[in-house]
Amino acid sequence: LMRPLLQDVVTCFDIARVAMNRIRINFVWAFGYNAIGVPLAAGVFYPEFDLPPMFAGAAMALSSVSVVCSSLLIRTYKPPSIGHGSRNQTTC
Repeated sequence: LMRPLLQDVVTCFDIARVAMNRIRINFVWAFGYNAIGVPLAAGVFYPEFDLPPMFAGAAMALSSVSVVCSSLLIRTYKPPSIGHGSRNQTTC
């Protein structure tokens, strides 16, 4: 917002919207992943299914890596294109 272009305000609001959407996606992903992973690691299904600690640690690391990789998708952000006077142009 250090430039005198009014379009930067629109870009600021758009990137804030994109960032909040990515935060929501990451939250849902992490919540679902942990809702499944924590009971498995706690041994809720112990007689039928046993999760070794090594795999539980790897699953937690994978959860963090997947959230970070999802957050890196913000780097692909493209600012919205606003036409310069395209509404007021008339064709003959």
